[in-house]
Amino acid sequence: MTIQIGLVLPDVMGTYGDGGNAVVLRQRLRLRGIDAEIVDITLDDPVPDSLDLYTLGGAEDYAQRLATKHLIRYPGLQRAAANGAPVLAICAAIQVLGHWYETSAGERVDGVGLLDVTTSPQEARTIGEVTSVPLVDGLTEPLTGFENHRGGTVLGSSAQPLARVSKGAGNRLGDGVDGAVQGSVVATYLHGPCLARNPQLADHLLSRVVGELAPLDLPEVTRLRTERLAAPRRA
Repeated sequence: MTIQIGLVLPDVMGTYGDGGNAVVLRQRLRLRGIDAEIVDITLDDPVPDSLDLYTLGGAEDYAQRLATKHLIRYPGLQRAAANGAPVLAICAAIQVLGHWYETSAGERVDGVGLLDVTTSPQEARTIGEVTSVPLVDGLTEPLTGFENHRGGTVLGSSAQPLARVSKGAGNRLGDGVDGAVQGSVVATYLHGPCLARNPQLADHLLSRVVGELAPLDLPEVTRLRTERLAAPRRA
């Protein structure tokens, strides 16, 4: 069996190298002897609902609108999520998967509706290192990443935060939380790529597909995490 990882719209939702999350997922499976492949889904393709898990990344305003229209036109991601396929949404993808988001020009855009969140521009852009404490069962290690966004996301009652922020802004200045978890969707503002810096989160997603995973001893990943968790925040 080959695990298929959907990299959704890397042509418009790949501004910050978030496509690396799919690479991390594939490699962590292969290191355990499990065959895996990445399926690129571009604006030229309908979104299939048959893949095992999906990742989406960040984007600028115009690209974000293109992605939103495409996902609404081809609702394969929505069907897959409804069937329990894990979905990792990074930064702008949180906004796209929400009820609606406002662009920096003040235009309100209807979202995909997979997350009970809304997003409006903040007065200031939040940029810098983020550290947070996960609030989700199965995650025990601090999360680390880099945020760069002006949108401020507010969670509704059906979504819960992924983590409590200990350094940085997260979803919105002053709220003290990052990300959203709802159904099979896990969303966060962490770039890095996120899963390269947070292997426990990567395995948390993978275990939903393949079951319990044997641990991996990767000293280089441990060194990266140690260095990034100690990194100062520079706004």
